[in-house]
Amino acid sequence: MDALRSFGDHILKAFKFPKPYNWGYPVFYGALGFITSYFLLKLLFSGTFMFSSTSLIGCAIIVIFLVMFAFVAPSVIIAEKCGLYITGRYTGIGALILSFLSGAPLYLIKASFHNLSLALWLRYGGSVVFPAVFYSVGEVSGPLLLLEVLIDTVIPAFGFSLFFLGAIWQGFPEKNKRLAFIIVPVLIALFSFDFMNLPAILVIAWWLCVVRNHTENIYGPILALIGSRLTGILVGSIVNELDLTTIRVYSDIPTTIYFASIPALIVALILLGFFRKTLGEFHFAYSADIYGDNRQPDVKDGGKAGGLLKGINVTLILGLIILIILWMVLLKGVRI
Repeated sequence: MDALRSFGDHILKAFKFPKPYNWGYPVFYGALGFITSYFLLKLLFSGTFMFSSTSLIGCAIIVIFLVMFAFVAPSVIIAEKCGLYITGRYTGIGALILSFLSGAPLYLIKASFHNLSLALWLRYGGSVVFPAVFYSVGEVSGPLLLLEVLIDTVIPAFGFSLFFLGAIWQGFPEKNKRLAFIIVPVLIALFSFDFMNLPAILVIAWWLCVVRNHTENIYGPILALIGSRLTGILVGSIVNELDLTTIRVYSDIPTTIYFASIPALIVALILLGFFRKTLGEFHFAYSADIYGDNRQPDVKDGGKAGGLLKGINVTLILGLIILIILWMVLLKGVRI
């Protein structure tokens, strides 16, 4: 009995706000919020709502639900209870402008990887797997385009950045920050539930970690994602993403995508190298100007975090189990 009581106490302790803080703790609450919203929305769209989940209005409801309950609410509650400053600190307008401009190569990477991944997947016998959340509308402009950008970029960018580059990012101490560049992109990919875009998501998520590290706040990554979306509006007719709703087999894919996607990918990687170097110089100059030779703030990112292994715990494992269940549901074709 004592052993069972001790085991039960250990399990219950894992769900309390951790001291020191760790990166695995938010994963469970994010996954719990996601799966709760997922099945609640599935129920609502099965009979309550009169419009489709793939309509613009339907997608707006889904995005708001998921972002609020899976990302924003857990982040805010954890930050308040654990005393975390998850939004970061202001490090100058120059770094934010560069972050926004870096969205241009991000779009090229997203579009190129999307097209190439889809082509290779279908070429070797795969079938199209739709993401958990998407909408299908024709050409739009004016206020409807603004609504699109708000739904598919601005709201998700804020929620993702707050959760992954705020709450989870603060779980990595300075000595383990390099590992955050691997773990955080993998977690973002797991929470994306977008199978066809996994290669692009991993690369983009890695870049968002670079931006977060150099700007020391979540606003840089948010601006990078917004910049990517606006780039898509401007150059979408030159390097466009294949529409999943119009593709069924490999023969449906035009061969011209290779002539556009591969050069665009090369250009994007060159541009990212430039932006990475420039952001690093901005960060160095700002830190030297504010903090002198020490170049370190009084309160660092991850200042309240334990070691890397602290994040491998019961909450992380349960969160990953929930995500695996959701991925299995998605791959079987069950959507909201």
